Amino acid sequence: MDPVERSQQRVDELRALLRDLRAARADVPSLSRPTGSVGAPGTWTGKAADRLHRDQLVPLSGGLDPALQRAEQAIQDELDHARRAHDRAEADAEEQRRATTP
Repeated sequence: MDPVERSQQRVDELRALLRDLRAARADVPSLSRPTGSVGAPGTWTGKAADRLHRDQLVPLSGGLDPALQRAEQAIQDELDHARRAHDRAEADAEEQRRATTP
């Protein structure tokens, strides 16, 4: 596999990873409401639901979203880098073709 193909493969893999992370992130249930997060609507109400929400769910949700945002940004940064590397690989290949073509 030549450098252009390898760099394109890396870009494609990172795009797929970013797409999969975004899809998985969209599927993460909201922890903002106890009744929306635990059981069927209307199942958890009142003080027990409020306590569960405050003591169990809020601490979890506070760390999850920033971590997912950092992961998404890291993949996006790597994808941007891979795109630039691919552009350079294509330019180098084109320059090499021109140099060897009479």
